[in-house]
Amino acid sequence: MRAALVGPPQSGKSTLFAAVAEAGGSHVDIHRPDQPHLAVVKVPDERLEFLAGLFKPKKVVQAELELLDLPGLNLQDEAGRHHAQTHWAAMRQSDVLAFVVRSFEAETVPAYRGRIDAAADVQELLDEMIFADLEQVTNRIEKLEAAVRKPTGHRDEEMRELDLMKRLGQALEAEKPLAEAIGSQAEEKHLRSFAFLSQKPALVILNCSEVALNEPPPAMPGGLPCLRLSAKIEEEIAELAVEERSAFLADLGVSASARDVLARACVQRLGLVTFLTHASDECRAWLAPAGTDAVTAAGAIHTDMARGFIRAETVSFEDLRAAGDMKAAKSAGKVRLEGKSYVVEDGDVITFRFNV
Repeated sequence: MRAALVGPPQSGKSTLFAAVAEAGGSHVDIHRPDQPHLAVVKVPDERLEFLAGLFKPKKVVQAELELLDLPGLNLQDEAGRHHAQTHWAAMRQSDVLAFVVRSFEAETVPAYRGRIDAAADVQELLDEMIFADLEQVTNRIEKLEAAVRKPTGHRDEEMRELDLMKRLGQALEAEKPLAEAIGSQAEEKHLRSFAFLSQKPALVILNCSEVALNEPPPAMPGGLPCLRLSAKIEEEIAELAVEERSAFLADLGVSASARDVLARACVQRLGLVTFLTHASDECRAWLAPAGTDAVTAAGAIHTDMARGFIRAETVSFEDLRAAGDMKAAKSAGKVRLEGKSYVVEDGDVITFRFNV
């Protein structure tokens, strides 16, 4: 999955990105603020440590998150908005948007628009995304209105899409969520290819000072989930030796680094579940959308597993940990044999049986 970091200039977004990337073992050069930057970070999962101790694999593989840092979006004038439009495509190709906004005061770092107002910064970004989607919908309506004037075999389908686009346009003009205008799963599936920005899952990262780090996050426009992080602190953490980082965080009263907090927040916002696999060569965490069936999960590992699927030998991680090992879990009746239609749950430890 890919998370795009989006925010105004001077928000500390790129500093946070670099610190998270460095902490995760990726070295990035952010000295070109006009260019996007990409890094890969691991999604932490303590359950893998238990499995590794149990099965002694050759390697342990965590799920990964692609983190895309986009240039600061300066929306104060027409030139800035035009430049921001050049980054819409990258945002549309991302799975989740993380708005990085500033809440700290610093005399040496000028504030965007000359003020510190995180909620206003988020609202400005949301408004600009609505405008971008409205332009996209308007263009599509014009094409469809021209198309339906011609008697073709696709006319009924085009009429249905035209009705949908008009509903979307009305919702966007009223600054309402696009979800309110979508009437069915079929319509939602049809719209996926458009990758509307205002329909993307989003969250807010409040870049704050050290003293405000443990304060409750404020309410944000659109009810977006919000978490507090400090780019300055994360920059300091990234410079420490790995064995020193936990003690540094503990001194601050923080339980996890920004890399871990951000990765988990993105997984949660995307509605993903984690299932775990084990073998002699590796223990691995896999991410899948909630509601994924067993055969689809198997196919995510290898297409042969889906093609020759027989069953999924499944035990919940909590049952496995309580039992102590797989043999005890089987004796306690906690290991189940599930078929193709079984819906994978978060924390399932699965061995896929297949034959090709």
